[in-house]
Amino acid sequence: MKKLNRNILLGITSLILICPFLIPITKAQEWTYDGVDTTNIPDFSVYPSEWYNYDTIGGGFPPGFRYLNEIVKGNISDPAMGENGTCVWGNSWTLNITLGEKTSLMPDILLGYWNETVGWTSQSLPLIIPVENDGKVSLAILNNVSVSTELMISSYNLEHQQVYPNIYSIAYWNTTENDAYLKTNYTDDGILTQWKSYLLPLMGNLSLYSQPAQLPPDFSFTTENDTLSVNSTDFKIKTTITAADNNNDGVTDPNTDYLFRILNGSTWTNWAAPTSLLDWDLGSVAAGNYTITMEVKNMYGVTQEEVTFEYIPPKKSTDGIISSYPIFLVSMVAILGIAIITYKYRKKLKI
Repeated sequence: MKKLNRNILLGITSLILICPFLIPITKAQEWTYDGVDTTNIPDFSVYPSEWYNYDTIGGGFPPGFRYLNEIVKGNISDPAMGENGTCVWGNSWTLNITLGEKTSLMPDILLGYWNETVGWTSQSLPLIIPVENDGKVSLAILNNVSVSTELMISSYNLEHQQVYPNIYSIAYWNTTENDAYLKTNYTDDGILTQWKSYLLPLMGNLSLYSQPAQLPPDFSFTTENDTLSVNSTDFKIKTTITAADNNNDGVTDPNTDYLFRILNGSTWTNWAAPTSLLDWDLGSVAAGNYTITMEVKNMYGVTQEEVTFEYIPPKKSTDGIISSYPIFLVSMVAILGIAIITYKYRKKLKI
């Protein structure tokens, strides 16, 4: 019997050791900030590294504070919902406007979860809601968010609920006990713009103060001397990228957030980090106009610009011709002088 128990124990131990190798292990797909290669989190319109900031009134927020939300990452995971879904994770902060000081409010918070079957949920207010494949909020999504939000505010016993898809809005209100209400408004790409409550104790109001511009680069380029004409086929191109804070993190986007390339004939150069001055060679060409096409991209898109430069070859030196010209005149004068003297001499002999 002891031998049997020992064998069973060995068998169980072996099973425990072997099982991890029998069960497929997959790393959760994740979307994080990756400079110019950063992509938006699927099912949502937000990108890692972005900030969405709100002015606050009441609801536990003292006057002179803002509510800040940083998008850190997205992944496919199950935050106790029963099924995997697309999750948006972030950090929430408060900002003392006068002092400019940030204080961590809720780190590593689930700002949004979406699974078409299970639905939508969040560990915070519904600041970020899903979008369809066209990048816009649909009626079905608004209905789903309205149900989840209703559960969140169920303690207030609001009697009515209505979705207004044309203006991306949801409303809850009373008509018997009092005139209490809650109204939420969203952008067409799922960002809360207003959370407005009335006669709901401890519930404050939020209004969107700032959000990422999400714009592709704005840039220009010319020659090193700020002209559109060159007298050499080999010259320097000066590129200027307009300073911007496209992800609204309070910092001007660094050069590492951009890549550029140039169309060389029919072939694009490789994407590379932008430089203030770039050596360029038109090659063996005649005088004339030549168009250079450049593209600059960031994580929000690509911008293309074309500039036409005029190549004016330098004039050939005429120093030799100019220096021989006086010699020619002197020679002619000398010959003419000799001829006159000879003529007078012959004439004198005849006399």
